[in-house]
Amino acid sequence: MKRLLLASYGVGALPELAHGKAGGLRFAFIPTAAGPDAEAKEWVQSDRRQLEILGCEVSTLELAHAEADEVAAALRGVDGVFLAGGNSYLLLWHARRSGFAGLVSPLVEAGDLLYVGTSAGAMVAGPDLAPAANLDNRNEVPELESSVALGFVPFTVLPHDQEPEARELHDEIVAANPAVRFVRLADGRAVLVRGDAVDVVDSPVLA
Repeated sequence: MKRLLLASYGVGALPELAHGKAGGLRFAFIPTAAGPDAEAKEWVQSDRRQLEILGCEVSTLELAHAEADEVAAALRGVDGVFLAGGNSYLLLWHARRSGFAGLVSPLVEAGDLLYVGTSAGAMVAGPDLAPAANLDNRNEVPELESSVALGFVPFTVLPHDQEPEARELHDEIVAANPAVRFVRLADGRAVLVRGDAVDVVDSPVLA
């Protein structure tokens, strides 16, 4: 049974994904969407800190520099993957280039790996980035030929919906794409996926 936590910002609901206890879970932490010097970014540090507060073991997997054999080895030694926020197109490009996309998909679908994503990390779990992601961000990755994403869920997350500018943009996106399924999330909220069950839950930011 596949298990995903797709959050805007805040992973306090992670224990619900892990039968009530997240302590001891091993995560490959992927900061790639944040670009150069990703782990110096405040939101990336916050994501890592939240996992540590929950008692998880965290090891970095930087897809920007990884090759398929390194990715495969990293995935063999963990219980889940955590994809932090930033540029979703940049994350998608490196997920493909490194072999991560092909390697992680069957493991997540089979329930062998947990998938946790915040912001861009949540967006790439959907079917396609094109309806929702910032086109300026795509221009930063001219090598990316397709916006088709990982496809773990049949909807696209629209994060940070509590922010007025984001909310206005999301209104436009939803109106322009009536055939696309979106889930709008404010910070502190997340989508919890367990098999075919999909629930929107509180997922507070852990200090």
